[in-house]
Amino acid sequence: MASFHNDALQTLYSSVSERASAQSHIPLHSPGSAAQKTVAGKTYLYWRVYLASGKHKESSLGRAGDPRTDAALEEKRLESAEMRELAADVQLLRKAGFAAADNSSALTLATLFNAGIFSHGGLLVGSHAFGALLNSLGVRLAANYATEDIDIGSAGAISVAIPQDRSFLDILRDSGVPFFEVPELDPRKPPTAFKARGRPLKVDLLVPGSEAYETKPLPEIRAHATGLPYFGYLVSNATRGFVLGKEHVVPVMMPDPARFAVHKLIVSTLRDPSRALKADKDRRQAMVLIDALMEKFPDWLTTAVGDLDKSARPRVALAATQAMNLVSNSSERARDFLADLGSHS
Repeated sequence: MASFHNDALQTLYSSVSERASAQSHIPLHSPGSAAQKTVAGKTYLYWRVYLASGKHKESSLGRAGDPRTDAALEEKRLESAEMRELAADVQLLRKAGFAAADNSSALTLATLFNAGIFSHGGLLVGSHAFGALLNSLGVRLAANYATEDIDIGSAGAISVAIPQDRSFLDILRDSGVPFFEVPELDPRKPPTAFKARGRPLKVDLLVPGSEAYETKPLPEIRAHATGLPYFGYLVSNATRGFVLGKEHVVPVMMPDPARFAVHKLIVSTLRDPSRALKADKDRRQAMVLIDALMEKFPDWLTTAVGDLDKSARPRVALAATQAMNLVSNSSERARDFLADLGSHS
C-alpha cells in the first residue's frame, strides 16, 4: 500500500510550493553576503555571491553611508534571507524522504524555468516528473528515485522565442553546466539530446510521434526532438508541479498523474526485450502512482483510462496483467483496478 508523509510535512511542502510559485526568476547562485572595499579613503559596499561553477561574483551597491546604498543592501539581505529560509525548508523535506533532484539537474531545470520553457509549452516528463508527482500526492518512497536524464516534452511546439544568436543548447549552458549536443548514430539526423561533459546528466527533447521514432523540428527553440508513440496522450493534460533541488524549488509543468501512470504501462510494452529492467521500472512507477491515486483520487484514473485511444487499450491490458505479477504489496483497490484493466481494456 502507498505510504504517505504526515500532515505536518505535507503542510510544509505546500508552503514551500506556494513560495516557489511566487518566483519569477530563480537565482542560480548562493544567497550571498555583504563585503566592503576602501578606495582612496572612501568605503564602498559590494554584494558577493558564489555561482554554480564555484566562482564568486561581486556587484557594487554604492558608497557606504549613502541612503541609496543602504536601501540596496537591505533589499539584498531580504532576498538572501528568503533564499536561506527556502533552502532550509527544502533540506527538511529532503531529509524526510521527499523526492529530490541532484544539484546539476535542479540547476538545469531552474535555467529552463528562467528561460520560459515551462510557461510556453514545455513539460517535464520522465523520472524527475515522477518524483514531483509523488511529492504533490504526499507519497513517501523507501528510497529516492534515481535518474541521469531530464526529459522535456511538448505537445508539438514550445512557443518561447530564442534570440537569433542563441539556441536551446545556449540556454542549457546558462546553468553553468557544460552541455554539448549528442550526435545521432545516423549523421544525417540532427541531435535531440544534450549531455553534460564529465557528468551522467543528459537532457532529451520529446514530442508526439509514431513507432518510427522520427526526428521533428522545434524551430522556436532552435532544436529538434524525438517523436514518441502515444506521447500525445501523456502531454495533452498538463498540471503544475515542483521539483526540489539541493536548495532550489523549481516550478514546472508536468503530466497529469493518472495519465502518467497509465502511460507508463503503455511504455513498458514498447520496450525492446533486451530492456526488461526498464520495463519493470515503468510498471513499478505506474503501480506506485495507481496505489496512491486509488487511495486519494480514484476518479482521476477512471478519467485517464476513459481518454485512452483504442489502439492503446491492448497494451494497457497486457501491462496491467504483468504489473499484477510484479508488485505484491499494493492495496486491494489498486490490484482490483489492474485486474479490471487486464480484462476489459
